[in-house]
Amino acid sequence: MQHIRFIFLALALTALGGCALLPSSIPSNSYRQPARPVTDSHNVERWQEQYDPKTQPYTVLGRTYYPLPDAQGYDEVGVASWYGDDFHGKKTASGDIYDMYAVSAAHKTLPLGTVVRVTNLHNGRQVDLLVNDRGPFVDGRVIDLSYGAAKQLGSARQGIAKVRVTAIGSYSAPSSYLAGNSRRAPARSAESAQGYYIQVGTFAVEENAYRLRERLVGSGFSGTRVRTIMRGGREVYLVQAGAFRDMEQARVALNRLRSEFPGSYIDS
Repeated sequence: MQHIRFIFLALALTALGGCALLPSSIPSNSYRQPARPVTDSHNVERWQEQYDPKTQPYTVLGRTYYPLPDAQGYDEVGVASWYGDDFHGKKTASGDIYDMYAVSAAHKTLPLGTVVRVTNLHNGRQVDLLVNDRGPFVDGRVIDLSYGAAKQLGSARQGIAKVRVTAIGSYSAPSSYLAGNSRRAPARSAESAQGYYIQVGTFAVEENAYRLRERLVGSGFSGTRVRTIMRGGREVYLVQAGAFRDMEQARVALNRLRSEFPGSYIDS
């Protein structure tokens, strides 16, 4: 009898141990970080350096993505989409609260905190914005814009647009950045500048800004852009000729432009 009791107890303990290995629930969120690789004490520090929070690998719908270690030199042409109501007010991958009316973006592999310049190749509009989320997880699309960014690019109504995405810098504190710049494009720092631009005109009417842009492009300033910013609680449109590879080239162009636009200046 004592032998039978021992066998019964052993079976009960085995069953309990087996239950402990079963998960109590399955997360409903398909976005997850891959399991930490097996490391010994000598490799822990190396793992932490390799998987910075901005570049941490993650898994969505069974596929693992490995973000780039840095964004230097990133320049890609592809299709942009935008996302809105379903995600508005929810946390992004960086921990920020998504504001569909701000200018931000989701990208699969750029480090979180990267500042990119997105150019709509159909109409020439540009917007500089912060990558603070992951996506789009649809084949053939390179970036997911906030509704506010898509509106500035003129692609909100169509839903998608062919764009060029160029990394121009990074921001070390996405939350602070968005809190102070939720409705305007980030300023271009000297370190991240991709050339120089000349501020030619400021307009309250969008059509007038794009009319001047077309005029400048026709005069040989093919890189002329229109930037949208908030000023005094309303949107204004900046027309900037460029881009010029160095200050000397910008000064030569400025002298030429000032004959017709005396208020022009180099935007540094």
